[in-house]
Amino acid sequence: MLDTFHTSKELQEAQPTIAVLGIGAIEQHGGHLPVGTDWLTVRELARQVAERLGAYLLPALPFSMSQCHGVMAGTVWLRPETLARVIRDIVLSLRDQGTCKIVLINGHGGNFVLEAVVRELNLDYPDLMVVMPRPDPDPKEAEIVEPAGPEIHAGRVETSYQLYLNPDAVKSERVDCVPLVGQEFLDYVTMEVLSPHGVWGKPSLGSAEKGHQALEAQTKAIVAHTRHLFAELTRQKGSIRC
Repeated sequence: MLDTFHTSKELQEAQPTIAVLGIGAIEQHGGHLPVGTDWLTVRELARQVAERLGAYLLPALPFSMSQCHGVMAGTVWLRPETLARVIRDIVLSLRDQGTCKIVLINGHGGNFVLEAVVRELNLDYPDLMVVMPRPDPDPKEAEIVEPAGPEIHAGRVETSYQLYLNPDAVKSERVDCVPLVGQEFLDYVTMEVLSPHGVWGKPSLGSAEKGHQALEAQTKAIVAHTRHLFAELTRQKGSIRC
């Protein structure tokens, strides 16, 4: 794996063909999780994926589309068009250096603009393969990754991740809250209206063991799906050169 601890000369000599970019968020996560939860999680997930792919690991982006959390303290966001331009610029700067296979790992569910960015980059630049894997975990591990019931924000899974990765940052007071409306209401009002505690799920069910299992399951699934995507795209498009 190559990363930003390597020199420019070392990167030039290695000529990485694949780069991995995690996209997180800085936003409130209730009273028990740090505001950097999404970024902290996707940073580690991207590191493990890049290591297994032998790819160039870029620093995960901390900011993305967190407008739905409104003015709840600590939340910082980018507008959709800003995030789209940032991703586009990063990808094209890599393309100019000969890295034409880009893996985007989305660590925040609200980043709906990413699908359009991936589509446009692949259509506008035939020599690029930009993928955003959506893995299906092994059925034996599905319950670990996909919890039963509505689990949208700061609930069991995110709490489990942080109990495993950053246990000292998780506070003991965990408030379970499942609003009696669908997730689409976050398009109409901000989180504090639906859940004053900033939670949508059941963090009381989280554990470090579940976090470890979920991270491993997600990593394995993303790596497998990424390899499948690149193999299929190569079959369809042929070998590509920037």
